[in-house]
Amino acid sequence: MTSLSSRHIDSVNDSGLVRESLIALAALFLVISTTLITFVTPLDLEYQLMLTINQMAQKSETFDYVMHALSELHLISGVMLVAGFWAVWFTPSLVNRRVELLTCSIAAFGSAAVSRIMQKLTPEHPRPLQDQVLNMTPPTGIDAQTLHDFSSFPSDHGAVYIGLAWVIWRLHRRLGLAAFAFAALLCFTRIYLGFHFITDIIGGGALAILTVQIALLPPFQRIGGYMAGFSQTRPQWFYPLAFLGCYGIATLADELRELVGGLLRVMF
Repeated sequence: MTSLSSRHIDSVNDSGLVRESLIALAALFLVISTTLITFVTPLDLEYQLMLTINQMAQKSETFDYVMHALSELHLISGVMLVAGFWAVWFTPSLVNRRVELLTCSIAAFGSAAVSRIMQKLTPEHPRPLQDQVLNMTPPTGIDAQTLHDFSSFPSDHGAVYIGLAWVIWRLHRRLGLAAFAFAALLCFTRIYLGFHFITDIIGGGALAILTVQIALLPPFQRIGGYMAGFSQTRPQWFYPLAFLGCYGIATLADELRELVGGLLRVMF
């Protein structure tokens, strides 16, 4: 009986490993595909979709404002998804999966840094607002030169939003569906405002999922185990540090990046 039970557990573990590997490969395929579409063979269909979405611009000042607020106000965007993290953290039935929650959430946020590195290493790709082929109409209150000095692919916002939604969904299906719906809305605002192409969002999201899948590997889970243990042995230190970390995730470290960028400009 023990032997049969052991075989069943091994079979379950093997099937889980295969599933996680297939997810990682699918995410990698999407990253490669969107990269090729962006820099080698742009899709006419994507341009048509972008122009269709852009037809709504400046039709309603209220709608444009709501889209802008959803995109830029961290209390509405990032904070909501971080709140989902804490909902999962304090779910009694998921306490034993806090290690996975920690490592994968950090990986989801880290995917934004990977996204920025890709932006620096790949050829510059203009934002839809600055794409002369599209000739988009900027929504009300949006400067056409917004983010003109940053390449659009892949989207770091899309990476963090979709990455966090993916982490939440892995642990709590119902809450995860809500997180995905909200992440999709936030990503749509980036497309509507002309900050990103659709492939930018898909590429960023796939990059985040790939990063999260890599974080499931044993070495990273062991690091997560130390952090989860720290939350129990030193909660007076863990939770203040977690608050700072979550603030950085919710704001995509905008203030820190502005500070570092300002110092670099002044010093050099």
